[in-house]
Amino acid sequence: MSTAPSLAPTQLPLRHLLVYVNPSADSFNRAMVETYAKEAEIRGQEVVVRDLYAMNFDPVLRVEERPLHDAWTSSPDVAAELALLMTCDILVLIYPIWFGLPPAMLKGYVDRVLGAGYSFRDMVGQVGQHALKGKPLLSFSTSGTSHPWLDAQGQEVSLREIFDVYLWRGFAMKQSEHIMIDNVVPNISAHYAAEQLERVRQTAERTCATLVDQRAPCAAE
Repeated sequence: MSTAPSLAPTQLPLRHLLVYVNPSADSFNRAMVETYAKEAEIRGQEVVVRDLYAMNFDPVLRVEERPLHDAWTSSPDVAAELALLMTCDILVLIYPIWFGLPPAMLKGYVDRVLGAGYSFRDMVGQVGQHALKGKPLLSFSTSGTSHPWLDAQGQEVSLREIFDVYLWRGFAMKQSEHIMIDNVVPNISAHYAAEQLERVRQTAERTCATLVDQRAPCAAE
């Protein structure tokens, strides 16, 4: 019996793992997810969306999941997420800001999945999380308040430092970028919403092009 030949890494479609965190099915964040995914797919790239609320993802890290000994093993749900991360070329996060920070569900994803089997010593030594090492991190966040108000509280700078930069460096990822969208409220105007979704689309377009350029040297070798 013959089998179809496996594709070389440079022949596989570029893949985005998009982690979406919002309990509302019709949120502006959901429109951002759809906009990003559509643009990537137009450009021949794959987007795997992980809707943590729809998945009923358990964000609680339990003692047996902490990397305290060499016999550590991941739970089945974490193993499934790690398998997806291994096949992706970029990690994309889309979430709202609640009380100055990402939702607890996303922090739980960091604790249980991104940090799976990864100790504080690994973080300090920038050993590199095997599923994330060398891959870019792209984040989109939304807030109901304005950029000037957030800046006055030091929220935007702090979030980048304690979340994006910390994860990027600690997991030895390639780089991080964060697009922050303010004034996202229930009565958001159609014009403003369209402007911000265009920002998301343009970012997706640019990100897709960057991933292609980064793969090109490998394909040429």
